[in-house]
Amino acid sequence: MSDKDSGLDKKSARAADLMGFYQAFSDRANPLEPGDSYYVPIFENDPEKDPILNLKTRIFYEASESVNLLTGFRGNGKSTQLRRLKTLLEQDGCKVFLINMLDVMLMTKPMELSDLILSMMAAFSDEIKDETGMDVVRRGYWERTREFLNSNIKSDGITFSAGPEEFSAEMKLGLQRDASFKEKIQAHLRGQLTTLVKDAYDFVVKVIDTLRKQSENPNLKVVLLVDSLEQIRGYYGNAAEVQKSVSETLSGQANNLAFPQLHIVYTIPPFLSTLAPNLSRQFGGNPITYWPNIHVKTKEGGADDGGIAIMRAILEKRYGRWNDFFDEKHIRRLAQASGGDLRDFFRLIREGVIALSNNGAEKVTEDILARIEQQLLNECLPIANDDARWLAQIHAVKSASLESIGEVERLARFQDSNLIMNYQNGKPWCDIHPLIVKEVQKLGSSQKPDDKR
Repeated sequence: MSDKDSGLDKKSARAADLMGFYQAFSDRANPLEPGDSYYVPIFENDPEKDPILNLKTRIFYEASESVNLLTGFRGNGKSTQLRRLKTLLEQDGCKVFLINMLDVMLMTKPMELSDLILSMMAAFSDEIKDETGMDVVRRGYWERTREFLNSNIKSDGITFSAGPEEFSAEMKLGLQRDASFKEKIQAHLRGQLTTLVKDAYDFVVKVIDTLRKQSENPNLKVVLLVDSLEQIRGYYGNAAEVQKSVSETLSGQANNLAFPQLHIVYTIPPFLSTLAPNLSRQFGGNPITYWPNIHVKTKEGGADDGGIAIMRAILEKRYGRWNDFFDEKHIRRLAQASGGDLRDFFRLIREGVIALSNNGAEKVTEDILARIEQQLLNECLPIANDDARWLAQIHAVKSASLESIGEVERLARFQDSNLIMNYQNGKPWCDIHPLIVKEVQKLGSSQKPDDKR
């Protein structure tokens, strides 16, 4: 083989390696199951501080039915941890169902109890359809629901298919994608919620009775995990309206969201605790479970070696030859730059791989790291001066204080964009994204609150 051919082979092999590295950190990956080869334990080695283990034990100890609330930011691993919770409960003999509300609910419009209940029952119905003996139970529920809706929605151009399976599919699709359909359902059912809720309760009880008879276990514990409900959010024009609807539905209708004989876990958006203080009291008193970002830094601002080791372990699981392209000190830097957010960490890794592919360097350099960090920072800007002052204050005191309840929209906006990050070392605390700290401090000090504009 000629030197030229050998060089081409090495170049092709390196390109293949870089592509494999890049694809291992795709942000489009599904949530991981506990046994997945990519899965890395986070709190499992410290059971006392493990939020999911505490939640599992709480459910296991409950006698008849219960409601628990789980919160955390998008992309920080909640869905993966819900799958871990499912496995832990199943190991304890529970029957567990997990539903994804993104499949059945439009997340950019205000919610009401009517569309929330219908969306949940549609998803739950799909989850149980492969269980023995559920055909009659499912058909009965959807036939009653169809008759109920037909008797209450007589206009607005809404028609429903005769078959229960077709009707269920139409309901799912309409509630997930059609804002007009969702609004019409809400409008027509505002005075009919008692019947809607009772039918859902009866459906759940019949499902549980059937499962217990089949298992020959009259005490079988049935659990429903409701994932992605925390992702409901508005856009700039209706964010406050959506947030208010979430508070009114989950807080004001809490008694209607506790189902007989069912243990249920709802994921809730982080802003809800501000709009509805002591919310868990409305659902029976179980404390809200917080799933924080990985602790890559201490509250005082120093590096947390334990959290950085977890980030490195995640990297190692996904691509064992990472140190062919990154030095250890560079991984520490990117872990800290991400603030412990996995999506940002993965993105920074991927952009480092792209830079290597394009410039031909053997390994990532300090200059490359600076460029990819700046690229992520650029997408967080611009930040208004008044927002910068507020964010600088959060960074200083590690708490998001609000002048009024009207500022919840701003809090939710920055939480959703990952510019405010939650941590927990005993007591929950928060900080701003590490990459915006200098910019926020510069902007925040450039203009005083009483300056004339």
